[in-house]
Parts: sequence; structure tokens; C-alpha cells
Amino acid sequence: MFRIFRFSQLAIISVFLCAIMLTGACLNAMSPYVEAMSQPQSAVPVIMYHQVHEGTKSCGEYIISIATLRSDFEYMRENNITPVSFKMLRDYVENGTSLPPNPVVITFDDGERSFLTRVVPLLQEFSYPANVNVIGSLVELYTKNGETNDSYAYLSENDIRLLSENPLVEMGCHTYGLHSLTGRRGVAQLYGEGDDAYRQLITEDLERFNELFARLTGSTPHIFAYPYGIRSSLCDEIIKERGFTITLTCREAVNRLSPGGALFDLGRFNRPYGISTEDFFDKIFNSI
Repeated sequence: MFRIFRFSQLAIISVFLCAIMLTGACLNAMSPYVEAMSQPQSAVPVIMYHQVHEGTKSCGEYIISIATLRSDFEYMRENNITPVSFKMLRDYVENGTSLPPNPVVITFDDGERSFLTRVVPLLQEFSYPANVNVIGSLVELYTKNGETNDSYAYLSENDIRLLSENPLVEMGCHTYGLHSLTGRRGVAQLYGEGDDAYRQLITEDLERFNELFARLTGSTPHIFAYPYGIRSSLCDEIIKERGFTITLTCREAVNRLSPGGALFDLGRFNRPYGISTEDFFDKIFNSI
């Protein structure tokens, strides 16, 4: 025999079934977020250095002394902070390869010759990996003019060849010729500039850099540092299309990385002169 339900009973059953279906739908919608949150994360700060001088006379926001750099390296060693390469970060996000405790990435922008003469010896002394992002047009300029004064000269073609053989050094692109605040600001898209014209400009600049880099090193760069941290959504798209897998900004933030993630738009902490090593690293690690 069939059981006859009253209207009130049917209403209760309907509400119950609806609640079950809504809960299931919510769980399905939330599953990607739950899965992402369940992934192990590593907090990875990136330090952005620039020029390194012997003395302190010209030091400032983007120039530090070699004594300051040594102090930073010693602090990292004494406090179990471990510099890692971008290759190690790629292995982590792509393959789940573990990172050491307290990882940090060391980067140098612009490609001054002081990186070769003053920084590399310290890297070798401490066995620390580092990234240097070079400007293609300046590499060619200082190859032609032959200037080697460490106070202002930039890396030459022979310097790039030499650095490409150093296992502690990873080189990246800082554009071929768009590192400027005159007229166009870095890779910014000008007001009124059409997308097609802008795309052609950025593509040609990256192709020119890649051709130079391939000729000198036999490889293709996969690291891109935005000049002055200036960027646009279309530029981001073009950079990814050209095969870059790591992009560096000037936004001061600790990066939260996990397996299956990406290495785009990484934040970096600029290292100025005039702040102690302890205060600089406290600023970074208090952000974690």
C-alpha cells in the first residue's frame, strides 16, 4: 500500500532535499578553493639589489656598499636564512621538490659591472645563488665603448658569456631598450597608443633581447624583471607568450608559493643603504 503524506510533511521533505542539494552544490563550488588552501605553502621573500660600491660616498636608495652586502650575507648565514635559486623555486612549484627552511632569493637589477667584480666573489665565498637582470642595449653599448669602471660601467658581452658559465648565477631580461623614465615609462602603454602598436613594440624589444642573449649564452631567458616595476595587462600577456615563466615586480611583499602554482608577479624588497642589516631583515620577516 502507498503511504499518503500530508502537505505539511511534503513541505518539510522538500525543504530537507533542497538543503541537501544546495549543500552539495556549495561544496562542489568550494572544492577548488579548499584544495588550494590544503596545499603546503612556502613564504619566499625576494631581495632586490642594484649597484654595489667599494665605499659609501655615493650610496643611497639603489646603491649600497660592499660592506653592507657582506653584512647581509653574514646575517643570512648566521640566522639560517637560505638563499635559493629560481630553478629551485621552479622545481618546487612544478614538481613539489621541497625548499629549505627560511628560503630567500637574491636578485640584482640593471646589470652593472660591479655585479661581476664585487658581487660574484662574495657569492662564491658564501656559495649563494643570485639572479642578475640585464638591459640588452647597455650590454651592447659597453661592449662598444670598452668602459670598465666599476662605478658606472655595465656588463659587456664577454662578461655575459663569463657569467653564463657560473652555476651560481641566473640571468634575466630587464628589456632590451625600454629601461627609461623619459617619454615612455618602462614598458607602460602610452595614452592613446593602440594595442597593435604596443604589442609590436614590446614583442620587438623582447625578440631583440632574446637574440642577443641566445648569441652570447646559447640559451633563452625565462626571467623577466619589469623596469621600475611598471607593467600593463597586455604586457603581461606578451611576456608569457614569449616563454617567460618568472616575472619580477617592485612590489614589497613576501611571496606565498605552493606546488602547482606559478612564479608570475613576484614581489621584491628593495635594499637601500642607510638601514642596518638587522632592521632590513626584520622588515622582511615581520611581513611573513
